[in-house]
Amino acid sequence: MRPAFLRTIGLVSVAAFAQAVGVQLPGLTVPSSAAADRESVVQIFNESYNAYRCAEKISMILLPNLSLVVVVENLLLVMTR
Repeated sequence: MRPAFLRTIGLVSVAAFAQAVGVQLPGLTVPSSAAADRESVVQIFNESYNAYRCAEKISMILLPNLSLVVVVENLLLVMTR
């Protein structure tokens, strides 16, 4: 019980330390050419995210049915032996 408590305290300490550490270079600026590419970047992100969401929905529909197909195929194999 005690090691789990110490692990938890350690993880909380690491998380608190990680929040305090800066990860971005000081003085970092966005180049002036970035404004021209902004719309393209937003469009690419939105198209990619929508494709991901569509694939996620399709997999939620297909995977349960796919496992049912596998079960039926296995049953047919057993029955035909």
